[in-house]
Amino acid sequence: MRIVEPAIEEYLRGLVPAADPVRAQMEAMGAQRDFPIIGPIVGQLVSVMARCIGARRIFEMGSGFGYSTLWFSRAVGPGGLVVHTEGSEENSRLARGFLGEAGMADRVRFEVGDAREILKTELKGSAGSWDIVFNDMDKEQYPDVLPLARTALRPGGLLICDNMLWFGRVLESAPDDDTTRGILELTRQLKSAADFTTTLVPIRDGVTVSLRVG
Repeated sequence: MRIVEPAIEEYLRGLVPAADPVRAQMEAMGAQRDFPIIGPIVGQLVSVMARCIGARRIFEMGSGFGYSTLWFSRAVGPGGLVVHTEGSEENSRLARGFLGEAGMADRVRFEVGDAREILKTELKGSAGSWDIVFNDMDKEQYPDVLPLARTALRPGGLLICDNMLWFGRVLESAPDDDTTRGILELTRQLKSAADFTTTLVPIRDGVTVSLRVG
């Protein structure tokens, strides 16, 4: 299911600033490899959200070859930090190259491994100090995100989750796959969380923005 009418999506894409050479390379690679990057419309959204709250410390749970990292690293400004986590050594290597070429590598720390375990280690010394947790992990892992974000985020921080409409599969009455069930469980958790206020933005594949209020 297409979440957004293609003509409207093209219109929205036209409202995003033109891609610089590095972003253009990354978008081309995503298309060539059929690799699921967040794309420019969502990239612009998360960049604006980061700037709105003055984000300086962002933890990405699942970063691929660094496309979302590029948007966030530009948003945090000089001296800001984005932690890029990725299970693939190859994707991490590609991300280092792209972010270096963009002049953003000094704002990024690259970690290879399970994002959940990396964040747990990080929280031993930085609980409550993160401005944004961005979640784009494997979808069956989504139910593990909220407890970690709850510990990581400062009041007024944001949990941003991608693929929360999952190509319309969230409408299935009894999904039989762990990916859809994982997304639905996280959605249920966010809806009932008294310490987060959540909205779901129906662009691309659906993005939830959850404000840490308690």
